[in-house]
Amino acid sequence: MIKIYSTLTRQLEEFKTIEPNVVKWYNCGPTVNGLMHLGHARSAIAFDTIRRYLEYRGYKVNYIMNFTDIEDRMIEVANQEKRSVLEVAEEYLSYFRRDMASLNLKPATVHPRAMLHMNPMIEFVQELEEKGYAYESNGDVYFDVRKFKEYGKLSNQKIENILQEGTEDAKNPNKKFPADFALWKAMKPGEPYWPSPWGKGRIGWHSECVLMSGLYLGELIDIHSGGQDLIFPHHENEIAQAEALRGKPFVNYWLHNGFINIDKEKMSKSLGNFVNIVELLEHYSADAVRLFILQTHYRSPIMFTDDVIDQAQVTSDRLFDVILLTKNYADEIMEKDESKLSELDKKLIEKTEKARNDFIEAMDEDFNTSNGFAVVFKFSNDVNDYLRKAENINSSAIKEADKLFDEFRSILGLYEDFNSYLSLDKVEKLIKLLIEIRGEYRKEKNWEMSDKIRDDLKEAGIALEDTPKRILWKLTE
Repeated sequence: MIKIYSTLTRQLEEFKTIEPNVVKWYNCGPTVNGLMHLGHARSAIAFDTIRRYLEYRGYKVNYIMNFTDIEDRMIEVANQEKRSVLEVAEEYLSYFRRDMASLNLKPATVHPRAMLHMNPMIEFVQELEEKGYAYESNGDVYFDVRKFKEYGKLSNQKIENILQEGTEDAKNPNKKFPADFALWKAMKPGEPYWPSPWGKGRIGWHSECVLMSGLYLGELIDIHSGGQDLIFPHHENEIAQAEALRGKPFVNYWLHNGFINIDKEKMSKSLGNFVNIVELLEHYSADAVRLFILQTHYRSPIMFTDDVIDQAQVTSDRLFDVILLTKNYADEIMEKDESKLSELDKKLIEKTEKARNDFIEAMDEDFNTSNGFAVVFKFSNDVNDYLRKAENINSSAIKEADKLFDEFRSILGLYEDFNSYLSLDKVEKLIKLLIEIRGEYRKEKNWEMSDKIRDDLKEAGIALEDTPKRILWKLTE
């Protein structure tokens, strides 16, 4: 049974979907006004992995992630760069798609954009105004938060105690109450605009996601997710609009990921301490970045340091070596032979099934990838130990292990294209691993397996030379 921690109830809840085996999920995507940074990647990778796990467990996931392409920060960047908002959006959106692909993020079912949904958004604001939850003031339209009695329930605040800090334009004299937020913004000189019943202007940010989630998923959805910084005011304001208009619940489970911290401060553009993905991937593999992020539970903060990401790269490489070695053995052995199971074979099959069950147990508890990776690492050690000790690699045992590694890779989004990893650097690491295993066989005086590794490498064009101090290798013609 899958349990999810919902921000709204602040407790673990049994996961039950609105439709059997179908997940309706809306994830707040990025504002495309700059390059993708590690903070964006943390959220995207965390929810991509949860999505993958739900699919592994048999759900069809309708995953909607928007791109915010019209918003105050978009206009600021466009003005600074002396370009149109559309030009800025198109450029950075293309970069985001590139970086998302580089991190092996699955595309959403739909990636809606606010600019392409302006007419239904205007109609949405009109409905709120007609119901008495919105008011016009000098061309702007605001949501009257005091009309919605449950305002503050997601962020666990009472309306009279809500701090003005963080609320949008709290000192605006056009607003009836400081926490009221803009549904429609009147055009200022040089800004893009759309015609509306209130004059030229554009939609407010807090209305974009609530409208698009309804268009693509319906009025009630299973999961709504985003970073912790979106709990207030963005997601709080989404709830207010959706539930005021429809008179019923908007979302069943609210998921929020923790921050990435640098020097104990949240990574953000305003602080200037963010790490661009394109630069990070010049030094580290995408698998190392995913492993770095997923080794921590998605709701917990992550501290980013060079040492931590360096270790993630080392760990990722070691894990890959074992998975690749396992796959090579599994591919070599074509026929299954159930009649020749040794005690080592039987133990590996038992450990494989236990690892699968332990991983599912970890992930069922609010998608705990931290505990899940502990299972993966232990299993990789068990497989490595089996390969070192087994006199004959059994087909049933190694194929089951390979199958489980495939499941782990699929869920965690790791090492999906093996051919892309077979560079000389990767081959060198694999050869060294085989030499290490051969060394263990030699210590045990298992000359048959020791010679087999040497001969197989020679047949593959890799010659070993035993010296008093170490074993050397070279590529042969």
